[in-house]
Amino acid sequence: MRNTLVVAWREFSQRVRSRGFILGSLAMPVIFMIIWGFTVLGDGFGEGDTTGGLEEANMPDQAIGYVDQSGLIRSLPDAIPAHLFRPYPDVQSADRALENGEIGAYYLVPEDYRESGDVRRISRELPTAPSDTQLFDRILISNLTAGLPPQVSVRLKAPIPGDSPLFVSLADEEQGSGGFNMAPFLVVIVVMIPLFTSGGYLLQSLTEEKSNRIMEILLVSLKPRQLLAGKLIGLGALTLVQYTAWITLAAVVVLVSGVDLNQGLAGINLSTAEIALMFPFAIGGFALYASISAGIGALATDIESSRTWVFVISLPMLLPMYFGAAIASAPDSILAVALSLIPFSAPITMLMRIVSAAVPAWQIALSLGLLFLTSGLVIWLMARLFRVQTLLSGESISLQRMWAAFTG
Repeated sequence: MRNTLVVAWREFSQRVRSRGFILGSLAMPVIFMIIWGFTVLGDGFGEGDTTGGLEEANMPDQAIGYVDQSGLIRSLPDAIPAHLFRPYPDVQSADRALENGEIGAYYLVPEDYRESGDVRRISRELPTAPSDTQLFDRILISNLTAGLPPQVSVRLKAPIPGDSPLFVSLADEEQGSGGFNMAPFLVVIVVMIPLFTSGGYLLQSLTEEKSNRIMEILLVSLKPRQLLAGKLIGLGALTLVQYTAWITLAAVVVLVSGVDLNQGLAGINLSTAEIALMFPFAIGGFALYASISAGIGALATDIESSRTWVFVISLPMLLPMYFGAAIASAPDSILAVALSLIPFSAPITMLMRIVSAAVPAWQIALSLGLLFLTSGLVIWLMARLFRVQTLLSGESISLQRMWAAFTG
């Protein structure tokens, strides 16, 4: 056991200080936080913006007049410069100002505007898309909602925030969620990246030690299975550090930015049970794919010769990504259920189903049972590859050689 822990510490200490691990642990959450931050801040600006997003680019080049026969307009919103809109007492005065070039156009608000809603824009030529229309809309809205609470005023100006209403399915309503659910795609990021990186680190470690002939030195004082167990434990600890770094960075960003966590997680509907289930599926997936990577590393002579094999073993884990939209929209379909019970695609597919709909408990238990049973079997099979003659062999990897190593 002591030798196993020594190998685990060596593997962990080497990888945790590597540039690739540091960038991998920081780059992905930083990118995710930037996207999330823009989404949250954008929503926040949309909620509290009472000017309708007015910008300098939307300001007219020439002053605009208006004739208010309804007596509605008593003041201009603070966001609109007063010199841009000039009041005129009657149509004749506005026509003279338009003919003299004092204004580029003028709006006529008739006496029955509150009942009819009719407004006319008079100009020398018919414009294609006048930039002052939105501004005058804001003037009318501001005066129509004068005296109302700010929250009511904002809702009247934008009854449906954003470009469309929130689309909710009956399955979403049963879980008490609504709108676009980011949780399935968050699960893909949180679970898949550590599975890829841990397997890659293990494969890289073994092939480097074999090519540098360090493997020969290690096997003088270590049993091959101690080497395998130590590397799996060390990289497992490395994966935990990666998760810890992500959680810590997320907590720091939330505390520093002061963003409302409930608002920021509005599209991520995860319950405590769903978060708890992520850990056993992540552990099972790590044990499965890391042990397979170890077996390939035991047979491969270098990184280049193992790339095809890495791609082959990664295909089952990539399937949930290819069918991600189908799984999230129909989590109880035959495809989703089948992929969630197959151990090689279960870690991601089952979690995507869990956060998208109510999954029967027996399916979750069966998926976990098959995952851990397969992981244990694969670890036992890969341990058979960790023999001195296999590790030190210079032969290229092949199915024939793999079968010979399994059978001894």
